[in-house]
Amino acid sequence: MTITTTSAITIEIIPQPAQQSDEDELESSTRTNRYCCENLGQGRVRERLQILGCCCNIAIRDRLRIPWRGGAKQVALDVWFSALMVALVLGIAAINVYTAVIMFLASLIFIGYAYYYVSRSLIRTRIFAFWLVWSVAYMSVLMEFAVPLLEFLPEEHLILVILSCISAYCFWTTYRRSQLNFVMQSSVTEDELPDITEVTAAEEEEAEAAAHTALLMESIDSSTAVDSSMCNTCHKYVPARTVHCQLCGACILRRDHHSYWLNCCIGQWNHMYYLLGLIFGILALLLCANLTLTAVCHPFLVVRLFGVAVMLPDDCTEVFDEYTLSLSFIVALYALLMTCYMLVALVKQICKISRNSNTVSGRRNHANGTLTKWLSNWKAFLF
Repeated sequence: MTITTTSAITIEIIPQPAQQSDEDELESSTRTNRYCCENLGQGRVRERLQILGCCCNIAIRDRLRIPWRGGAKQVALDVWFSALMVALVLGIAAINVYTAVIMFLASLIFIGYAYYYVSRSLIRTRIFAFWLVWSVAYMSVLMEFAVPLLEFLPEEHLILVILSCISAYCFWTTYRRSQLNFVMQSSVTEDELPDITEVTAAEEEEAEAAAHTALLMESIDSSTAVDSSMCNTCHKYVPARTVHCQLCGACILRRDHHSYWLNCCIGQWNHMYYLLGLIFGILALLLCANLTLTAVCHPFLVVRLFGVAVMLPDDCTEVFDEYTLSLSFIVALYALLMTCYMLVALVKQICKISRNSNTVSGRRNHANGTLTKWLSNWKAFLF
């Protein structure tokens, strides 16, 4: 482009090609997106480190691909991590009594610290959910193949299967119905918008006075109103006892807590299924542990109820002589540990429902749910 002025001075401006700027921007973005191992070395060393950077990129993505019909499927790394860890814990713990104590203590410390870390840092992860899934899967397989089935009565095995299926269905329904607890902000279409017309100064003053009067009345009634409140995060009006979940990124109706083991929030529309899942899960785990221990240990008769013999294990000193028996014994202990955790969760749920308080309101005001009104609170929860 040439610009000619009156003083006969010709200024020639040569525009830079746009491709060069695009290449510079691409190079700068590539340079900023490189990993630390790619910015070191020169020549062939840099090329090797760039290959290492590609490996870092794959590792950071935490994704694996497995062959499947219609194309490879991406599988998250937390699925395989949980499967490997549960298998290692059960397999190594079945070697002898010392490895059993070490592996169970290490597992409790690891799970406890990981749960404390993610709950404090507000990190949403699926490791706990897949840990639960793989634990149930391994226990089911070992119950069917490792534990001597000749010691099981068909009725006992059928009851165990029914309780396990009911518990799995309740937990799965809890996860599926978790999205019903989300409070969606209502959207207004263009047809629903009010018409905008010009008003006079007198009409504007009357509208301001009416708005001021309504604001005063609202401020007076806000101290006693319990039907709605303002969410400090979403900045919208939500129903009473609605809590915003930072992990789910939404307001949850009557939110009790965020369950890391189910990877969802427990609220109004899935709280009942969560409670039923805990009850039937505890019954299934207790029956699984009892049947396994009485099969691999020397049992003794406790009592007969309606013609059914109730037995408990007596002597388990010989379970580590054979790996199959020790693996069955470890599965029973693992089921008892899960039972203890679920029993604590069930007791907490019973106390909070009896007091009509969720996690947040129960911490802020302990008088919200008194023990004298526990019957009415349970009636309101069930119906």
